[in-house]
Amino acid sequence: MDTTSQVHRQQRAAHAAAVTGLRVLLWWLGHGLVLAARFSAPLRAQITRSLTVEISADDGPARHWDFDGQRRSVSTSAGKAAAPNFAVRFPGSGHALRDLMSRDAIDAIMRDRIDGTVRVEGNHLLLMWFRGLIRNVVPIGEAGPARRALPGAYVAHDPAANGAEKIIIEPAVRQLDPQWTGAWNARGKLWIVRGTNGEPMREP
Repeated sequence: MDTTSQVHRQQRAAHAAAVTGLRVLLWWLGHGLVLAARFSAPLRAQITRSLTVEISADDGPARHWDFDGQRRSVSTSAGKAAAPNFAVRFPGSGHALRDLMSRDAIDAIMRDRIDGTVRVEGNHLLLMWFRGLIRNVVPIGEAGPARRALPGAYVAHDPAANGAEKIIIEPAVRQLDPQWTGAWNARGKLWIVRGTNGEPMREP
């Protein structure tokens, strides 16, 4: 009986620690993202739609973010949203911490969604978009590969380069060749060209 009670106490302590840990993580992500959006122009440039994102666990912790596409801003509040456009709902705080802090967070969440242990509501592409934003605050999950120049990219023109086709650079001209009747007929239908050159315009 004493051993059973001790096990239950340890389980309750572990659960309480997980709940507290998830609350702290969500608080940090929430307010960190708001602060980052105020000072980071590249981050604000990614906020192009007005929508609400929620992350929550069935044992209590929850937070949602309200994105304003017109103002390019974000606000956050504790608790569940009334009608989120996208939500990730975990069965427990410990599960949420494991998935969110894993190196392959997106894959972990999607695997659990397929298993039925995690509920993902809304457009799944928003999960990748949101993860890209919060990585500005906490490096959750594995970063993408570093950008580098493509191998064999041209840095200067090489006249000796072999290719299936050649790029012919024609000399600049100020008007169409008079013998190119098809081009002149097409030009005659372009009102914006005729109007800007002061040519007579027929009535529409």
